Amino acid sequence: MAPHILILIPELKEIEPDDNLATISTARELVRHYGQLGYSNVIRHFDYAPADFKTAILQEKPDCVFNLVESVSGTSRLIHLPPIYLEELQVPYTGCPAHAIEMSNDKILAKRILEFLQVPTPRWDTPKSLPDDVLGTWFVKAQHEHASFGISQRNVVQGTRAAVDLARQLALEHKIPWIIEEFIAGREFNVSIVESLHGPKTLPIAEILFENFGSDRYNIVDYNAKWNEESFEYKNTVRRYDFPAADSRLLKTLEELSLKVWRGFDLRGWARVDYRIDNSGHPFVIDVNANPDLSLDAGFMTAAARAEIPPHEAIRMITNAAFNAA
Repeated sequence: MAPHILILIPELKEIEPDDNLATISTARELVRHYGQLGYSNVIRHFDYAPADFKTAILQEKPDCVFNLVESVSGTSRLIHLPPIYLEELQVPYTGCPAHAIEMSNDKILAKRILEFLQVPTPRWDTPKSLPDDVLGTWFVKAQHEHASFGISQRNVVQGTRAAVDLARQLALEHKIPWIIEEFIAGREFNVSIVESLHGPKTLPIAEILFENFGSDRYNIVDYNAKWNEESFEYKNTVRRYDFPAADSRLLKTLEELSLKVWRGFDLRGWARVDYRIDNSGHPFVIDVNANPDLSLDAGFMTAAARAEIPPHEAIRMITNAAFNAA
């Protein structure tokens, strides 16, 4: 008998953030993918109250839960809760385990793990402890949020004094903590990984090209580049998968580092590691993405397509990984 899948999405709100709307759209795509596989499925919203969530699971009796929850009670800081609940209920679920999601979602914790693994990552600090007035270019990022939340050209500043001032201002505006990271001027790459029967498999590597940005813009994937389809940033931030022979050594290094990150963070199912490459060709991990966006036009699925893995087959692989981990 084909398995029954419960597709779990964030709580329904009157006004959803853009990335949550994308998640709901992805859930509808999953319905089609599972239809192709012949798996029965249903979409349900995550309920923060443990007793209510348990009741919903017991009523639905899924063989597996596809975890698409990217925020809980309006914050990404709690996105490890659905896997914790499912682990307590001993229900198989897709994607990374709770501890891997928490480690990768907290940028401070992720930085410390990368340093422990001896994986290169840009210098960083918090607004409270960063030395005053250190020269250089700095990038102010939310500690727990993802999907380029709160990111625009204003987030890249000169000198730590300006970075600390901006981090404090953003903390007041958004009521969340921010970190300060050295900005690596250079190229940007994404490495998507999917779990196969033979272990994690890197998909074709993508480079993010910043077309027509000019000298008055920093080459960053900001909120507009991800979500505002009418913006300059969205229209001029594109991926490429074809590289000259001169990049072969760099691509091999990115594959090796990504698999090291996969194992070090105990990732599962699917993931993506983001890099900046400095002008000397040295790679730096800038983000570890557990359970990245599965929209058909997002990085993971486009990389899978380049590997000739159709969407429903990618979903089958992710689902199989959940059953194998149970």
